[in-house]
Amino acid sequence: MVGQVTFQPKSYDGDVKGVVYSTEKTVDLRLYPNGWAVAYNTGNIVSYNKTKYYHFELGKHADPREKLQSRPYNLSFVRGAGSFAYGKINSFYSARVGMGRLKYVSEKAKRKGIAVGFNYEVGPALGFLKPYYLEVYVDDGELAGFSTEPIKYSEETAAVFLDQGSIANEGRFVEGLLETKLIPGIQGKIGVHFDAGAFDEYVKAIEVGAMAEVYSRRIPLMAPTDNHSDKPFFFNLYVNLHFGKRN
Repeated sequence: MVGQVTFQPKSYDGDVKGVVYSTEKTVDLRLYPNGWAVAYNTGNIVSYNKTKYYHFELGKHADPREKLQSRPYNLSFVRGAGSFAYGKINSFYSARVGMGRLKYVSEKAKRKGIAVGFNYEVGPALGFLKPYYLEVYVDDGELAGFSTEPIKYSEETAAVFLDQGSIANEGRFVEGLLETKLIPGIQGKIGVHFDAGAFDEYVKAIEVGAMAEVYSRRIPLMAPTDNHSDKPFFFNLYVNLHFGKRN
């Protein structure tokens, strides 16, 4: 007599690995101690845990010594609230393009967990160095006494530019645009990626990491002093919010 054998079917695991989506498009909001950046990413999903992407970013850097301050009083002919960054001589923006890789190293627990991964990126950067203008008081020879005019920092204007009693306000953003200098460089970053929807249609992630930029010349942001020298590079730790969609 042949005995009967019963086989129990294996339970189905809904988290079967596989390439469900082929592309990913996301936007970033990155914050770091002395600046910010916004970015757009477009990527190809090559496997369930690997993505190759291209990154396009615009950001701003500030010197750690830069602090906005206001005049203790505001006369009627002075525009706005009278705020300015004392000692600042240039504004610096950068456009960054990179090619990167993202790889998840942990599996998301069912459909409610967080997937952890790491990413790295490298590419060119282009800096935009724009003179920072101040509106300073000038004697107009009229009965009213004073008016204001915009000036930028130079050896000739240094005494007035750095005299807090002469400063009325910061200049308008458009002042100095045509004097902007382009400075080429390279950039790269590496980060740890925490994704709440690594295998879902919508991307919801946060990233922390380190970023570096090196330029072809020193970047003067503040008026020169004896105990500080300008550098051609920036290094920052950052936090990045990452949102988008997969197709």
